[in-house]
Amino acid sequence: MSSTYARQFPRPADLQTGSPNSNVVTLQPSERLLSPQEVADRLGVSERWVRDHATRRNPRIRAVKLGPLLRFRWSDIQDFLSSQLLEDSSKKPARGV
Repeated sequence: MSSTYARQFPRPADLQTGSPNSNVVTLQPSERLLSPQEVADRLGVSERWVRDHATRRNPRIRAVKLGPLLRFRWSDIQDFLSSQLLEDSSKKPARGV
């Protein structure tokens, strides 16, 4: 392998210094990426639903694309779930008041 090849791609240590708003994905050493089927099983939905929400033009679930594979960080799934929380809708307006 030539030194030119090594200079074209950032080292893992360089990736972690990216700005917070960049598209750089950093993983903790103990963090394992999940497959679409594993995410679907945890959420109780179909794998197709997970893939649809991850591959839209404006994705609702962040995903990591590794060639043809989609993988997910559990922290991104938790962020998605937090954004889906509804306000307390059990309080209905009183009629006739």
